[in-house]
Amino acid sequence: MIQIPNPHDRFFREVLGRADRGREFVAQYLPAEVVCRLDLETLEVISESFVDPALAEYHSDLLYRVELAGGGPGYVYLLFEHKSYPDPWVPFQLLRYLVRVWERVRKPRSPLPPVVPVVFYHGRRPWREPLDFAELVGGPPDLRPHTPAFRPLLCDLSRYDDDELRGAVLLRAALLLQKHIFAPDLGERLPGILRLLAGALTEPTALGALEVFLNYAASGSDLDLADLKEALETALPEHGGAAMPTLAEKWIEEGIQQGIQQGIQQGIQQGIQQGRRDNAHRAVLEVLETRFGVVPVSVTQALAQVPGEDVLSMLHKRAVSVESLEAFRADLQKALS
Repeated sequence: MIQIPNPHDRFFREVLGRADRGREFVAQYLPAEVVCRLDLETLEVISESFVDPALAEYHSDLLYRVELAGGGPGYVYLLFEHKSYPDPWVPFQLLRYLVRVWERVRKPRSPLPPVVPVVFYHGRRPWREPLDFAELVGGPPDLRPHTPAFRPLLCDLSRYDDDELRGAVLLRAALLLQKHIFAPDLGERLPGILRLLAGALTEPTALGALEVFLNYAASGSDLDLADLKEALETALPEHGGAAMPTLAEKWIEEGIQQGIQQGIQQGIQQGIQQGRRDNAHRAVLEVLETRFGVVPVSVTQALAQVPGEDVLSMLHKRAVSVESLEAFRADLQKALS
């Protein structure tokens, strides 16, 4: 099997991994009191990730360097949560990533530059977990002054109505797709998203953008080729039917069976089945993390070896009801034996 990027990660980087779209996102979705301190014309993308490899399935990140309005360097660190449910340990993970950013950019005899952390979340339910790092730490109040304290900004797409999403058409269409990627009615919403996208693009770029969006819809959800074809024909009745075979042939030729480079070289359908298994793996892990905190890498790796959706469904039920992580580990070993 080819090692392929997570479809959420790839779409996130396609959309926000360019300086012009980064400027647009920061201007539209960060608080005005933060934006006014940044010279957005100087914003550039730092092509380096600070996420733990073991957590790359659940997190993506982008680092923007930007000059401060009053002079001097600053940074905006964007952490994208792939999970469909909020993770209460995000502030803890963010602290590690922020330290890595400062380790990379610090200079002798100079103060550390400000880094504005932003959590970008597109899960099914609103984020209600604490974001203040200090709230993760117990102990008596007298010890609080000796505990790190910071609060990241939050961009929670679930809290926006569709017509409240701002920015140029491509950014709004991308945020709409990310907002609804886990929704059961994505197939009904997709034609409107594609119509919005195609209506603002010129012919040479339209097919490429549609490919990016359809790849993500195929790899990040349960939609199949028939659903995508129907959405294209509904959105673009004059050209949609002709575009779908072109895209399907391109996916098969390049081995992109599970969306943007998310497939296995045996056809689109096998890739989408792999995507469903990946979604099932993530669902089990999300339950375990919600109930027991950080899941050991040994459990994550063992879970990744479970091949069948039926077994994963059984393990998902056990994750909901099991009394301890050790008991789940025992069930997992039985499933693998």
